[in-house]
Amino acid sequence: MADVTIANMSNMTTLSTDLPPLPEYTLTPMPDLLPFISDFWLSNLAPHVAYWLVSMIFHVIDVYDLFPQYRLHTPDEITQRNHATRWDVARDVILEQIIQVFTVAFLSLTEPVQMIGKEDFDLAVWATRIRLAQRSLPTLLGLMGLNAMSISKNLAASHPMIAGALAGGHYPSLLTSLDGSSGSPVATFATWEMMLAKIIYWLIVPTIQFWLAAIFLDAWQYFWHRLMHTNKWMYSE
Repeated sequence: MADVTIANMSNMTTLSTDLPPLPEYTLTPMPDLLPFISDFWLSNLAPHVAYWLVSMIFHVIDVYDLFPQYRLHTPDEITQRNHATRWDVARDVILEQIIQVFTVAFLSLTEPVQMIGKEDFDLAVWATRIRLAQRSLPTLLGLMGLNAMSISKNLAASHPMIAGALAGGHYPSLLTSLDGSSGSPVATFATWEMMLAKIIYWLIVPTIQFWLAAIFLDAWQYFWHRLMHTNKWMYSE
């Protein structure tokens, strides 16, 4: 797929012209994680391969009665309570995994090709949001009876970053020139703003996405497993 070049988005609607411009970026297809298999098949098959590998480990532990001191139930208890044969369990698992393979394949094929190259742009967007959020600080401090502008002036010499945040995100010292431009200074982000943007982009957002996906997957597994135990064709009592 040809590279897609996105023009500079600095002309997007903003609340002020003193915001740092957003960088240009070029989108390219994300390369496969491993050279000998596509991410499509890797993401689809790897969980099932891992499942059977781990299952075989537990199967060997069960057959050879390894680590008996760590068993929660004795072999006699397991025999009395477990009325499904290993073949019945394997059949149900294979059925579930076939459904999962087709579901993942369908969802993957309906999604656009995953692209990379926009990371710096997305970080700048988050930094811009942080900069805009600082504009509420004078109002919030004013509600507590504090004069944010006065405090900012007193801290300007010793703590310019704190002073800039208290002033509503105004950092007169954070200016630079764009390459190839006429040399007129433009605003830049503070180091702490970019650091916080990276924490949000690379840590907080992925963590939220992971747990939402885990909750959805766990719910799917729970109700599917429950169905197996309540459906007489799928579960032998």
